[in-house]
Amino acid sequence: MSRPTIKTIAQETGLSIATVSKALNDSPQVRPETRALVVAAAERVGYQLNMHGVQLRTGKTYQVAAIMTAPGPKQNEWEGVEYAQLLSGISWALEDSPYRVSLYAVRSFEESITTIRQIVSLKKADGIIVSGTHADDPRVRLMQEADFPFVTYGTTIHNAPHAYVDADNEQMIRLSVARLAERGHSRIALINPMADLSYSLTRLEAYRQALDIAGLSFNPALTAHGHLTPAFGRENVLLMSGLSNPPTAYICANEASALGAFSGFHARGLVHGRDAVINATDDLNVSQYFAPPITTYFLPIHEPSEMLGRYILRRMEGETPQALQTLIMPKLIERSDDRLAK
Repeated sequence: MSRPTIKTIAQETGLSIATVSKALNDSPQVRPETRALVVAAAERVGYQLNMHGVQLRTGKTYQVAAIMTAPGPKQNEWEGVEYAQLLSGISWALEDSPYRVSLYAVRSFEESITTIRQIVSLKKADGIIVSGTHADDPRVRLMQEADFPFVTYGTTIHNAPHAYVDADNEQMIRLSVARLAERGHSRIALINPMADLSYSLTRLEAYRQALDIAGLSFNPALTAHGHLTPAFGRENVLLMSGLSNPPTAYICANEASALGAFSGFHARGLVHGRDAVINATDDLNVSQYFAPPITTYFLPIHEPSEMLGRYILRRMEGETPQALQTLIMPKLIERSDDRLAK
């Protein structure tokens, strides 16, 4: 069997040899949808592109760097969505393009800054996807100053406009508090992420505003910030349930901390639905298997991760950051009325 050539792809697609050649060489004269058609046909017929030659001609690496925080070797606690789930969606979105995703696993925010600086200065990739954004994120400034294409999984508060994808944390918390207040809860606890994360600040501000709208006072003793592990959820239920006026509702930032909250309920002899309730903004929908199942806001991880992949492709093609900013509202899944039994 003869080896597939550019002519083979032209016959497969009905395009001219010149168009196929330009598409494979990432010519700006070829529309993105045509390039995707050619790349897909090349994969079907088994055409092997000489990427080294293309890289030399175009100056591109055809790599998208995904900067993700990976758990350390001694970190045994579950923290919800892991980078593997994010990578899967990003890779899926890049599948019909010449780009592939390269994982850069880091263990700290500081290490992510160093890694991004190296990628940008040495041109190790053509675009970057980064998560765990801070309110004023130096990584964002670094990439903007270098005019380097990037998309963040998470918003920032004080940085210049940039491309991002995130869950609508403000709306989620506003609705969560309003729903619980309408069901008679006046002491609502917030189990929140680390305080230096941008979405943690967004959630806290939305929580305070929602309490005010509901006519409830803010009590800092009913808020907690930390790594969203089961241990963190348990620890804060044990602490807050011992207050003279304990919470009757806990809003947990993810399913891992909600699972720990259930453990705290068990340790204290609390009954869900009688003494207090747990709600969560979940990420894998495993909370449907909790006993009892809990009310959550559910966003399938493939939605934001695939959007991150699509957005970085568009950003690398020169689309403006302002056109690539999306907050996705998760779906409310009510598995309980969440009124306390009388």
